[in-house]
Amino acid sequence: MDNNLTPKRSKINFKKWYDFIMLFLIIYVLGQLAIEIIVPFRESTSLILSRIDFTICIIFLTDWFYFLFKSESKKLYIKKNWIGLLASIPFTQILRPLRFFRLFRIAKSFRLLKGLRGASPLFRFLLKNKSRSALSIYLFLTTIIYSYCSLGMYNFEKGINESINGFPDVLWMSFTTLTSVGYGDIYPVTGGGRIMAAILVITGMGLFSLLTAEFATLILSFTKTGNENKTLEEIPK
Repeated sequence: MDNNLTPKRSKINFKKWYDFIMLFLIIYVLGQLAIEIIVPFRESTSLILSRIDFTICIIFLTDWFYFLFKSESKKLYIKKNWIGLLASIPFTQILRPLRFFRLFRIAKSFRLLKGLRGASPLFRFLLKNKSRSALSIYLFLTTIIYSYCSLGMYNFEKGINESINGFPDVLWMSFTTLTSVGYGDIYPVTGGGRIMAAILVITGMGLFSLLTAEFATLILSFTKTGNENKTLEEIPK
């Protein structure tokens, strides 16, 4: 009996460690992207990190194709996870020698793709545990989207938008955009920055709708419990 359970336990432990490693790599990629945008690296450091980044791309690509071959519907998998595949391709390393890649806007756009790497394993991890509520999952995703869009805005607006003096200004602009307040004191002026702002507006609308639904469900639940208790009290003993 124990001999039959051992392989299953080993498989479960392997999956847990695998998920942990993939999440660590996702956090590392986002952290590296943040530092790269806010405080640019030296050329020697960038070369080392570029090699690490290339290795991480290979890991994410292997993960993507493994689950593609494992999935029952390959077309559905590609339809749902094409962003993960696109973001895992090491465009920076492939296109770096080409002259046109040195163009300012093209380089900035490809750099932001790095932040989307690991999208497939991240969604797989969030949906694996059914006990997590929709609100907790959406709050986690909102945090990721807020961080990514803030970096994206700073990436596009830095040096162009006169209202932005540093990354804290972008964090404030992203927060007011996400909460649909939009004071108007700071706003994006580039096309890329406006796209990031639009993503934050849509995310904020979804979060507000979900919070409203959760609050309504909570009130209904309290009302139902109160009515049941009142009915029990009215039953003659």
